[in-house]
Amino acid sequence: TPVARKRPLPQDPQPESPKKKTAKIETKDIKTNVNIKNKNKTQEDKKKQQIQCKLLVLLFKHKEALKKDILKKRNLLEKELQAEVAQEIAARTKAERCKQEEIRITGSSKRKSGALPTPVVPGKHKSRRAVGSSTHISPPAPSQPPPPSPTTTPITTATTTAVTTPVVTSHHNTNPPTSNHRSKKEKLLCICRTPYDETKFYVGCDLCNNWFHGDCVGITEEMSKSLSEFVCSECKHARETQELYCLCKQPYDESQFYICCDRCQDWFHGRCVGILQSEADNIDEYVCPNCQRNSGINFANMKNLGTKDFEQLRKLIKQIQTHKSAWPFMEPVDPTEAPDYYKVIKEPMDLQTIELRINQRYYKKLSEFIGDMTKIFDNCRYYNPKESPFFKCAESLESYFVSKVKGLRDKLLDGK
Repeated sequence: TPVARKRPLPQDPQPESPKKKTAKIETKDIKTNVNIKNKNKTQEDKKKQQIQCKLLVLLFKHKEALKKDILKKRNLLEKELQAEVAQEIAARTKAERCKQEEIRITGSSKRKSGALPTPVVPGKHKSRRAVGSSTHISPPAPSQPPPPSPTTTPITTATTTAVTTPVVTSHHNTNPPTSNHRSKKEKLLCICRTPYDETKFYVGCDLCNNWFHGDCVGITEEMSKSLSEFVCSECKHARETQELYCLCKQPYDESQFYICCDRCQDWFHGRCVGILQSEADNIDEYVCPNCQRNSGINFANMKNLGTKDFEQLRKLIKQIQTHKSAWPFMEPVDPTEAPDYYKVIKEPMDLQTIELRINQRYYKKLSEFIGDMTKIFDNCRYYNPKESPFFKCAESLESYFVSKVKGLRDKLLDGK
């Protein structure tokens, strides 16, 4: 039989010593202190991070404010510089115009003299290269109104400015040169070829400036007051029978540049066929659009312009406007600086107007754009003396334009 065993009674745990109790308490305190320190550190780190973020935001805002301030100051400085440059250019232009006016008044400029000198007229088969020279050798103009000859002109070297100036109301002036102003050799007037007689009424031709007896031409003093223009019979005949030139069929104009076709021997305005005066010097043989329309230069000049072509024109006009010699031609001529400019120049042109026409797609062909550019150069050379800065600027800018327009023609040919 199994023997029953008694379970041992549980023994009471031995009490801990006070040293162990204090050690446990110390470890707990250390752990709590470490936790507290860690919490404090994390809070400090967060505060530092927040402060750093705020500083970075403030720095960024300050940086942006400084950038805006710098840009404002830069824009103001640029505007001030542009205004100063514009003032300097205006002052320079005004000074040059004043010099031109003084030169013109003293007689060095042929525009302010009583009569313009007759241009040299080459023969019908004159070489084209002669036309491309800086002196305007002109197409034949045999049927132009004849200039006053020494035997027919009533104006002597001692006549007054009022008599010599060819104005529209010259026929209203009933006082041709008086006997007090007459030279030793008396001039013969009118179709009757008689000396001046102060007792008779005279009427002046608006084209040749010759004087005629009212009785000889059938005009009384009362009739002359209602006339807007008087042209003598010789000038009237010359005006009616004068020859027409170019594609535009216009009479000869000494202020414009002409080029001769080496095939048909007809004369053309450079501006109408898209050829510049300085460009003509380098053309060995010129053939007009009537004779050969599909040649490289004629095709490019006469081709209808498209959207891409106008983009090229915009780039070109910007390049021209930034050229150092473009400053006299940026805007229309101020009539206060050159009072007689619009009396002498009948077709004024400037870079501002050309840029506006490009933006409006006014031009249909490249030759029309080149024609307007040519007007700028021709007008400047016609109005200003050769030694003037304006004349030199026109020559310089034209040479630059010729080099650029060649590249533009090549692009138009590549796009065909």
